Amino acid sequence: MATPTSPESRLHARGFKKATPWGTAVALGATDEILLVSPGASGLDVPAVPVDPVLESDTPFVKKSELLQVPPVDVTLSARMRYEMGALGRAIAMLFGTAGVPAQQAATTAYLHTFQWKDEISTLFGTYAEERAVKIFEAPSAKPFKLELNFSNGVLMANLSMRCDNVKDNSTVNTATQMDALTIPTNFFTAGVQAMFAHAVVKMNAESGGDVTSETALVLSDFSIVFERPMEGGVHVAGSDTIIEPLEEGQSGPGITVTLNFPRMSSVNNAYFQTFLAGTEQKMKIQFTGALIESTYYYDLSFYFPRLKMQNPSYPVEEIVKSGLTLQAEQAASNPTGMAYARPYLEIINLQTTDYLA
Repeated sequence: MATPTSPESRLHARGFKKATPWGTAVALGATDEILLVSPGASGLDVPAVPVDPVLESDTPFVKKSELLQVPPVDVTLSARMRYEMGALGRAIAMLFGTAGVPAQQAATTAYLHTFQWKDEISTLFGTYAEERAVKIFEAPSAKPFKLELNFSNGVLMANLSMRCDNVKDNSTVNTATQMDALTIPTNFFTAGVQAMFAHAVVKMNAESGGDVTSETALVLSDFSIVFERPMEGGVHVAGSDTIIEPLEEGQSGPGITVTLNFPRMSSVNNAYFQTFLAGTEQKMKIQFTGALIESTYYYDLSFYFPRLKMQNPSYPVEEIVKSGLTLQAEQAASNPTGMAYARPYLEIINLQTTDYLA
């Protein structure tokens, strides 16, 4: 299929693939497609390159201007979160830093992937490209630095932000041939593969307590999760108009938060005021369970937070008094009971048999 001639965004394909070295695009192809919600599915646009007019003496009227260095280009990809994550999962794995070869679950077609929060994620980035009307826009290098998870009409949405080195519309690496070759996982639209609010179970207790899975699920009207690494804005070096690969310029942890919204103030959540004042650290598991894959194994998406510090409990006075709570991630001194790591991590069970970062 040729590059679309229409400006209608619903007709345009988009893709992402791991790349190296920084500044060099890689050709997209099979399994690299990302399906984004529209409108406003992408912020990839022409870089806002500043123009410097030559202002000098004996020059009553400007005679010349120069284009300066290309600033970093940030793009946010908004997509429905599925248990079969495809190329979106590749970008999320880059944000966490470690994925690894998945573990086959018994003699089934189900595989368990574990994303761990690595100290640093240098060299983890990809090439992102998207079709426009009779054009293909390409970011040769795009580095994920933030993931926001929230709900829209009961659907779990992923908003992934990436910092790009440039945007070009004359790539010889990603042309109509590469964009036409983009594919998604074969079972992408299977019933029960999309993560929903109705699939979610959220459990929390003290970090020092027993396995959180034995706790009663929280009664929530909404919740959201943010994973963010504090990236530098963009550094230029001699001999190049575009930025070098951004590095993390602060500690991880403050940018990882969970916000819980309760439909009513209750005997359960009114106790969080005292828990907050006491400074008692919590641990939490957020689990989404989808359709049956095989035997006793289901599609699964589970977020583990071994240590959380409570912030901002609130009980606003309305006709029905509700409750809200924000928690910030920290690293536990050791793995809490029932958890495999001391930092936040993510587990996914799906049909993908390979490492998301391979």
